[in-house]
Amino acid sequence: MPALHPPAKLLVTGANGFVGYWTVHLLLQAGYTVRATVRTPEKARILAAQIAARYPAKVSAGGAFESVVVPDITKEGAFDEYLVGIEGVVHTATPVTFDLDDPAEYIGPAVKGTLGILHSAAKHTSVKRIVITSSISAVADIVRPPSQTVVRTEDDWNDDSVEVVAKTAAWKFYEENRHTLSYDLSVVAPAWIFGPLPDDPRSPADITSVSMQLAWTQMFSVPVPPEGFPSTIFNHVHVVDVAEMHMRVLNTEDAGGKRFLASAGVCSFQDWYDIASGLSGDPLPGLVKLHPPREGRLGEALPAHTIFSGRRAEDELGIIYKPLSETVGDVVKDFSGRGWLQHLEN
Repeated sequence: MPALHPPAKLLVTGANGFVGYWTVHLLLQAGYTVRATVRTPEKARILAAQIAARYPAKVSAGGAFESVVVPDITKEGAFDEYLVGIEGVVHTATPVTFDLDDPAEYIGPAVKGTLGILHSAAKHTSVKRIVITSSISAVADIVRPPSQTVVRTEDDWNDDSVEVVAKTAAWKFYEENRHTLSYDLSVVAPAWIFGPLPDDPRSPADITSVSMQLAWTQMFSVPVPPEGFPSTIFNHVHVVDVAEMHMRVLNTEDAGGKRFLASAGVCSFQDWYDIASGLSGDPLPGLVKLHPPREGRLGEALPAHTIFSGRRAEDELGIIYKPLSETVGDVVKDFSGRGWLQHLEN
């Protein structure tokens, strides 16, 4: 399918979420026209106000941005009316959870929501490309470490992941119907995503991003975890890089029909501490009091871990990942600007 360039009209689902919000921003900056879906009128109002604060001309009558309400993405035909005139879709409104006690609570909405938008798009020949947000958990286990360090790529699938069910269903529908569909399908699977929060949570306890909640509890909260920094090695990526990848998948012709892992590399929260405690100007002098030196830090010896390779996105999309130092700095700046780090600023 042809690449989609500005001012193509795009639908972004889950537009008030971590990835969705930043994707909307980058698309508007690039000159695309965006129709953003959220689940309640209040969220639509908040999102429109946030966009208007940065791009007032784009939310005026006939502008390049509008927010619409889709209360239940699992309802048949939920997206039908909002795909009229749309050329590309970024579907980020997929539930993410690490509570596997009842996988059905995840699988049902994930499968119905994803297949729902594919079915709706099949009714609109204007749609040329759909990009679905997945995660690295669909590639390999991110909870239990491997017995030895291993590299995973887009060719790998985690058959034990509940998310694979939804994504496999999407690919199956696409492959079985591709000769009659007007669009092609691509997937972006990010690592643990960090960066400035999109919304205005009242306190750290209200952070909805799993990875950002983890960053708060491990690095900046009081009291700190009694065991100190966990030895877990995890793959990281900046949220703006993830948003950028979604946009580049849309505007790169050869990206159709492919999966792309979004991962800048591996790290531990020891690395986060080393970076945060050494930031220019020493903005967090109290951090060393919160995390005093401990015995048995990781140093250079890393336990076995999985490396999710983000090389395809570099080679085929031209993505240049932000280094961990920039990601940590952006998180510190965001948390500090919200007044959450006052206990570490003196």
